[in-house]
Amino acid sequence: MELEKIYDTHELNKQKVIQEGFIKEKATYQKTYPLKEKNFEVIFYLTEKRAKVKVYDKELKEEYLPFYVEEQTGEYVTKIKEEVENIWKEIVKNCFEVISIREKILDYVYKKYHTKPAYLWENDPISCTLKNENNKWYGIIMEIPYKTLGIEKLGKVPIINLKNTEEKVLDLIDNKEYFKAYHMNKKYWYTITLTKNINMKKLEKLIDESYNLVEKKKS
Repeated sequence: MELEKIYDTHELNKQKVIQEGFIKEKATYQKTYPLKEKNFEVIFYLTEKRAKVKVYDKELKEEYLPFYVEEQTGEYVTKIKEEVENIWKEIVKNCFEVISIREKILDYVYKKYHTKPAYLWENDPISCTLKNENNKWYGIIMEIPYKTLGIEKLGKVPIINLKNTEEKVLDLIDNKEYFKAYHMNKKYWYTITLTKNINMKKLEKLIDESYNLVEKKKS
């Protein structure tokens, strides 16, 4: 289970986690859930930055090690893994809130440039372009698989593609938050992952630079 990837796009709600029955000890919240498989239980540990899970065999009074082996198969282990995964999904739903960097961006560009998002596909409520008054792109927001950026994580990450000078693009790329552009000209465009670590002031400045470059080219 890749528990910690949830922290890229969500944050822990301290009030809700207490309401869910977690007990706080110092900076950690923990809760024990009984499993349907006899004599097994799972304990979830949550902090503001990470999550951890332990599965115990109560009869043997020790951790159930097969749970942690990714390649481990078999009906018994699979059932336990599926049940723990379902409990985690409920915890996420009840105790975490989405960090909507995307909404902050859309609010910023609307207030500053009167930009409204132009959605790319009818059934996709996320992917959209940001255009100036002459219908030229200065940004595009979407969700893409982590692995597309060379990040070894499952699932998808929200991103924004922005434009800049060749020199600035090369200077920004760190393959952590800033990457070569996804599906765009990699000389003048680059990709930023929209996770909670993003510096909003810097992001707003980069959006402005992208907008101004497109405006300059127009004139």
